Amino acid sequence: MKHLWFFSMVILLTLYSCIDESPSGSVYQIHGLRPIYADGLDWQNITVEDARPVGQLGKIYYKDGLIYVSEVNKGIHIIDNQSPVNPIFLKFISIPGSKDISIKGNFLYTDNVTDLVVLDISDLDNIEAINRIPNVYPAVNQNYPEFGNGYFECVDNNLGTVIGWEQALLTEPQCRI
Repeated sequence: MKHLWFFSMVILLTLYSCIDESPSGSVYQIHGLRPIYADGLDWQNITVEDARPVGQLGKIYYKDGLIYVSEVNKGIHIIDNQSPVNPIFLKFISIPGSKDISIKGNFLYTDNVTDLVVLDISDLDNIEAINRIPNVYPAVNQNYPEFGNGYFECVDNNLGTVIGWEQALLTEPQCRI
């Protein structure tokens, strides 16, 4: 009988700990992941912009005194590092869903969600995409963060295609991993 009572209490406490309610109608906020959306095929738009600070650092590639820094799911920073004590941020190439980078000669190869894109970087004032190979990378199930643990904002497919996730302060999130 003691074992049955103890077992019942353990089950009740376990079930009670799964209930996630905010205290008596108050709004709560918690850190988690928020999806980054692109409308339709907007994720295929690649633009060269003015330099900006690096956010979530990804892979780094060094070539001819320049550093190419991947910012996860956002694009690639180009930094002049000929004077390491005074690096100069030159450009930012906005490439939604970009995570990886490789350079051979004057060509930069990167992913753009599911596509492989080749950029001509021989003239930094005229960087352009010269080739796109669609569906090289398998589509990732973006209904859930790929490497997440905890709360996240539920995906709303009406807002567009999820091209990545970012850290954010969420208000009463309904989804959790």
